[in-house]
Amino acid sequence: MVEVVLNEAVTDLVKQVQAIHPGEINFKYHDKKVGYLRHDQAQEYVDNGQITVEVFDLTNPNYTIAHELLHFLLQFKQLPRISFNVTSGNQALDERIMVTATELYDSLLHFRVYEQQRQLGLVDESVEELYFKGILAILKPEPKDQRDSWMVLRTLTLFDCLIFFKGQEESILPKLQELYPESLQAAQKLYQIATAKELKSAFALRRAIVKVFAAFDEQLQAWNLMKMNLNEFVTLTAVLSERQSRLQISQVFEIYHSIFQDNTVFKDAYIGRYQGDQQNTFVFTVPKGQDKEVFAKVYESKVSDYLQANGFYYLKR
Repeated sequence: MVEVVLNEAVTDLVKQVQAIHPGEINFKYHDKKVGYLRHDQAQEYVDNGQITVEVFDLTNPNYTIAHELLHFLLQFKQLPRISFNVTSGNQALDERIMVTATELYDSLLHFRVYEQQRQLGLVDESVEELYFKGILAILKPEPKDQRDSWMVLRTLTLFDCLIFFKGQEESILPKLQELYPESLQAAQKLYQIATAKELKSAFALRRAIVKVFAAFDEQLQAWNLMKMNLNEFVTLTAVLSERQSRLQISQVFEIYHSIFQDNTVFKDAYIGRYQGDQQNTFVFTVPKGQDKEVFAKVYESKVSDYLQANGFYYLKR
């Protein structure tokens, strides 16, 4: 059996999790060491009230476990969340879109996670070397004068890399520029968008998510790849002012007949898009032949009443 001794910083994180979620926390370790760090080397899940943190790699278990616990703690913060409520009808395509959206969303959360890991003393030069080694280990160099099927993965990975090395990017840029020039340029565009304003509030985080989703789709189109329609496919928590919550739905949202279907009943999906940024905020279906009646009722409803009555989670600014 593999034994791992958690350091003081990680032990304290375990206590913070237990204070929020009093169920037992179990750690499941795989006896494997690849010699580099990736944020997919562990996962946490809840089953019958118990939290399990499964660690797939023991290169640096304290760093890896802390990363998972910090993500878990973020779930209890007042932050916008993503969900997937529609389907293209193509399972493989849906999975690619969901993985991409989740990677982008998690990377934006990593502005907080990586900063906290550094504050806890869990990131030093050796960890930075292991993280960067992980980038080089999983990404093939770009082929010269052509684009391949790795462009999306490279861009997502390098975007996260820039976030990890925030403030010290110059130490890694020469190597990234040598191996992944075009993907790096795309990742830098996303990074510039994400850091244009501080991500100190739920509203600021939501704004960054929406803009990064849109920019990523624009990049795909620039590469003559099929866009993923992230602003339509991904449902993102609304962050509303007190005034907005008292207005009618028609004053804050527009109802849009989606190209996708609802993924629970497989009927035409109607999306409530926030007028300020055109992002999918809630999804519903309409009984056949009742379009006019349903739309009239929805549009006339008070925002807070409608969202709460239908279980659509939202935040207040």
